[in-house]
Amino acid sequence: MAWITMYETDALTLVVDDEKQTAMLEVNSGGYRPRYITLHWNEQELAEVIKALQSAHQSLTRTSS
Repeated sequence: MAWITMYETDALTLVVDDEKQTAMLEVNSGGYRPRYITLHWNEQELAEVIKALQSAHQSLTRTSS
């Protein structure tokens, strides 16, 4: 398994597992005792999430102009 980090901040990490052909987004709540949630997406699910994020971005762009 080879994980490739695509994006990383204090609260978010996005990695691709090229062996399992999945993308994983780990969300960290932060704080003294952080809690983690990890979302696993296959190629189709990732495409749907990207489309939804693009729609959200367009919506925010329209309302801020």
